[in-house]
Amino acid sequence: MGFVVTVSMLLILLMSLPNPLRAWLQKRQGELALWAFLAGVWNFAWHGSQHLGDFWGNAAFISGLLMVFTSMPLLKVDKWPSTLKIMVQTYQTACPKILHYLALFALAICAALYTYTLIQLNLG
Repeated sequence: MGFVVTVSMLLILLMSLPNPLRAWLQKRQGELALWAFLAGVWNFAWHGSQHLGDFWGNAAFISGLLMVFTSMPLLKVDKWPSTLKIMVQTYQTACPKILHYLALFALAICAALYTYTLIQLNLG
């Protein structure tokens, strides 16, 4: 599951920051952002909350929350039920840009940690 979470973090970063792949990813942004959001929910609500106190439990909890917060502005909620739609749209308009960029920076650090660890596990 670490690989899925790492890919989800990288997708959030690629869809949020200017880069050559952003235009290509925007075609499927709604679906990709939803999968990344759900991976973040799983990361903090399931794995992270069950392993708090362990290094990877804490990392999962923090990175999962960051994934949820940074993927929310990417969600396409046009066809969602009104309750969920209102919650996401409220967050999208209320969250200050500087807070979003700080969360993206922290998510990039988490993605680097996860990527480094996966490389070490697979090569070492």
